[in-house]
Amino acid sequence: MTVSIEKLDKVKAELTITVPAEEFVAATKKAYKENVSRIKVDGFRQGKAPMAVIEKMYGPEVFYEDAANDLIMPKYVEAVKELIAQDETFQPIARSEFDIEQIEKGKDFIFKAVVDTKQTIELGEYKGIEVEAIDGEVTEKEIEQYLDMMRGKQATVREVTEADAVVEKWDIANINFTGKKDGIEFEGGAARGYDLTIGSGSFIPGFEEQVEGMKVGETRDINVTFPEVYPAEELAGKAVVFEVTVNAIKRKQLAELNDDFAKDVSNFETLEEYKADIKATLTEEKAAEIQNRYKAEVAQKAAALTDVVAPESMVKAEAENFMNDIRFQFAQQGIALEQYLQLTNGKIEDIENECNMRAESAVKEQLVFEAIAEKEGLEVTDADLDAEFENLSKMYNQPADVVRNMFTQRGQVSLVKRNILMEKVAAFLLENAKIG
Repeated sequence: MTVSIEKLDKVKAELTITVPAEEFVAATKKAYKENVSRIKVDGFRQGKAPMAVIEKMYGPEVFYEDAANDLIMPKYVEAVKELIAQDETFQPIARSEFDIEQIEKGKDFIFKAVVDTKQTIELGEYKGIEVEAIDGEVTEKEIEQYLDMMRGKQATVREVTEADAVVEKWDIANINFTGKKDGIEFEGGAARGYDLTIGSGSFIPGFEEQVEGMKVGETRDINVTFPEVYPAEELAGKAVVFEVTVNAIKRKQLAELNDDFAKDVSNFETLEEYKADIKATLTEEKAAEIQNRYKAEVAQKAAALTDVVAPESMVKAEAENFMNDIRFQFAQQGIALEQYLQLTNGKIEDIENECNMRAESAVKEQLVFEAIAEKEGLEVTDADLDAEFENLSKMYNQPADVVRNMFTQRGQVSLVKRNILMEKVAAFLLENAKIG
């Protein structure tokens, strides 16, 4: 076997692997022995037809695919080992699909593999990165917003009975509606006694806004146009008219903001005590958020200061991880990603493109961080790993050893180590940054 290598760019290399003809012949004979029992040839007992007869009947390439599959991976591994022995700087990260260059009776078997390799990274000046300071002061408005949220959770819903009352934003309007296109009712366009929260964006754009201002008992024609991209193709981009009648209006009644409210929602006796606790909590949360924003900024700037290429294989794997995370998040909410896209008229391609861009940035940061860690002697210790599994145990609500075993069985311990190392580097960069 011989192997040659051609550098395509900073990270990609193409391997050309040549397997001697006699080894390919041996592989085809092996393929014949493994498959002959399943091949029926007239004049021969099942499984007894000579190889030459089968090749004459089906063509000499009848065993080529199995032979190639039998040779490719072992020879690729052998080739990589040979190249590493010749040059220790050659460090493959991942490979693409194999491409067969030559497969023919009596000739050498030749195939190619494009591999991503580890690159030499010349780090920029990653110490002293300038970061603009963020004000961490919690304002009265933020405290009020938090209190409003809590009031909303404690709110009661009442039916609006005033004669002059009209539907307002965030009201729940109970409606009957019938949709017509060109004067004809269309399937799925009618309902009675439907509770619609105005401002939720759950209906066709323009629908909810036109319900605002309606009174109980009032009937109104609402003109809207379906989006150009819509699951029901016969309605996509079409103008329709909905006849809408308001049956009832329900409105949230917020709890009164006083000491009694504070007692109901907290362990404090007075509203002032409760507000002080809210401020302390929000201050702590904001400080953590600011630290994360600082870390993200120094990470981005450190990566930008370094000439690094994100290998395609790593970007692809990271993008798939992002997509899987998105699908999982939607599944947790009881809806598939595809269903959500249909409801919102979104496109899977847009999400995939966003994941690819995020993945490329993430991979570049990872490579730069790994180079910084190597230069600064930052490592993941056993104690670091133990502490991380303790943290994860709280997330999974399982003992740390159970969580560790779960990650071990999934082959994800290396991912945990990587995340710890990335966090260490981010903390190092922040310690050495100029904030002001």
